Amino acid sequence: MKVGFFFGAGAEISYGLPSGGKFAIDLFRQDVSEHKKKLREQLRQIDPRTNYATSWLPENYATQRIHAFGKNEFTALIESSIEYRKNEIIRRLNAFDEEVEYALTQLGIEKNTVIEKFNEQMDTDFGEHLYSTAIRMNPILANEVRLFGSEFYSAILSVISRGQNSADLQRYAGAFLQLLVGAHGQHLVQRLNQELFEAAPDDIPIFDDVTGMFRLEFSRAGLTALELLLEKRRDYDLEDGNVSEILCAVSQQVLENIFTTVLDYQSLIDSHFRYLFSPRTEWAKFSKMVIFLRATRDYIVKQLDEIGDLPESGYYHDLESCERLGVEISAIGTSNYNNLVENISLDLDFEIPTVQHLNGGVTDYYNPYKNSVVSESDPDQVPVDQIHVPFVLTQSGLKPLTSVDMSRRYVGLYDEYIACDRLVVVGYGFNIDDSHINGLFRKLIEEAGKPMVWVCLDKDGSAEHQKRALVKRLRIAPEYRELIKVIPVEPTTRSIGDVGWLKMATQDLDEM
Repeated sequence: MKVGFFFGAGAEISYGLPSGGKFAIDLFRQDVSEHKKKLREQLRQIDPRTNYATSWLPENYATQRIHAFGKNEFTALIESSIEYRKNEIIRRLNAFDEEVEYALTQLGIEKNTVIEKFNEQMDTDFGEHLYSTAIRMNPILANEVRLFGSEFYSAILSVISRGQNSADLQRYAGAFLQLLVGAHGQHLVQRLNQELFEAAPDDIPIFDDVTGMFRLEFSRAGLTALELLLEKRRDYDLEDGNVSEILCAVSQQVLENIFTTVLDYQSLIDSHFRYLFSPRTEWAKFSKMVIFLRATRDYIVKQLDEIGDLPESGYYHDLESCERLGVEISAIGTSNYNNLVENISLDLDFEIPTVQHLNGGVTDYYNPYKNSVVSESDPDQVPVDQIHVPFVLTQSGLKPLTSVDMSRRYVGLYDEYIACDRLVVVGYGFNIDDSHINGLFRKLIEEAGKPMVWVCLDKDGSAEHQKRALVKRLRIAPEYRELIKVIPVEPTTRSIGDVGWLKMATQDLDEM
């Protein structure tokens, strides 16, 4: 059986690499001073007599100030996150106690330990006083807000009211409140702008002129949360700290967990990527994007270095069993940036075809001047006579997709998948900002009739539940629904019961 594989970020979490959301948070914590220094050195080496220097770069490019993303861009991050992920923010905050219990397991703290500390240091027992009736949100914003009925959020407010809190605890409590109000406020603003008039004549344009007049002030909605995330992660005394310190540690973890799923930096990249093509007129934005992409590549490479010795098992290791199962690996595509699957196949000595990195990778570099992509494993060998940027995050910069190099990569992988008997997708979420990849799979299913198996996690719901969501996300026509099979596996064992994902994904479809 010929099988085409596609891997997303979820396939690499077991190797110690961060998920997409954690990746985004860490990315904006990076110190970029070294990248500024290297760009300055490169600019000084460019021949000032070339057409590149005289017509494409600005005058005095060698001494122009080099910029990087700052507070203004971080505010835009919050705006985009609240605007596009408001329902997820509300859902997570409404399940605050569940979020805390998960954070406690991540920190290795027993729930009873927190309760005992609270009971010892406060004059009421944990859960005795809830704020669900003491605090009521204006019904114009929301009819039901469950955050104030949460035992843990009520505990945080109780500690603050008794004066036993730290400044950090007040900031965390305020951050959650800002996010709640911001998300509900954005929902209200959206409704007002879309439903300003219940009825109005279509042929009178003045009604269109007043649509969209309302806007949320995002400079305060969630900014505290982002500031807390971007600051250096705090170390709290989990053993001997008081209840305030324990609640700070838990709040920090909850806040990070929420943002790993809602932080949306696509709009930030979208609004700046195009300036890579106009350094002469938009030098500040051009240099911000150059520095950001170089810091991104550096972060990705460092993640692999910091892991050290890789775990001895994972989705990529499992591919070694393909030959025993009678499976031929005919194609491999990935949305990931590193070369982990290639390295593991070399270590275990099993052959795989050339891996197609559809979102670019650590060996890809983009030249905006020529709209071309070069691949080079050694960054020191990348041409320095013109500025190249690491080629990553292409879903937010579509112009590079028009380059011959990337067009060949997409078409080549599509042709390889056409020759396969089945497609197996692992750890990839089919998110809306990956529409360029989603369209490839939709075309393979609907036009080429290729069956696709999606390996996902059982904690995200049953096979049928996740299949319904996937069909909707991919916009698959009902008559092709049966070509999609979903395998929700246990995250640690990568299996259902005693049967591993690879064996299940490659068995006869009618047995699944």
